[in-house]
Amino acid sequence: MEIRLSVMLLALLLLCGATLSASHPRAVSDRERQEVAALAELEDQAAHARGNLDIARRLTTTYLRLGHPGLAIAAVRAAPIELARDPLLTHRLSQAYEASGRVEDALGTAQLAVARCAALGACSYPTVATLEMHVEALTMLQRWGVQEPRRDTRTALAYRLAQRTARIASLGVATITAD
Repeated sequence: MEIRLSVMLLALLLLCGATLSASHPRAVSDRERQEVAALAELEDQAAHARGNLDIARRLTTTYLRLGHPGLAIAAVRAAPIELARDPLLTHRLSQAYEASGRVEDALGTAQLAVARCAALGACSYPTVATLEMHVEALTMLQRWGVQEPRRDTRTALAYRLAQRTARIASLGVATITAD
């Protein structure tokens, strides 16, 4: 009887061991390693060159692309005030708020980015169109009561409609300038 019990316990332990050894953590791919290394380098550059607008833009863009909107928000907030006034950096802040589910903050910040473009007069037409399209999409999201833009299917619809509006507006500008 004791031998049977011992054999059954041993078999159970071997089965548990086999199950645990089969569930190894996922290995990090070379691409992920490269992204982490590039991000670390970019963060170092940002720390050493706090006044560099290009680095601040690239850092926030990278954070957003990698799915870290909170870090993008922190990076913009930590930037010197003269950089934080940049329309494109303000736009990245708006995107980070949106990715964080803060639609009202995203909309207000997107409107601020458009206003800064107008005040500086330094934004190209495609940049202004992109910023205005973002405001339009966020306005729809707010009107529809979207709380989690990343998970709500209405987000894609809002962007399609905003993009359509931007195309129609650009056609109108082309018609006006052609006359």
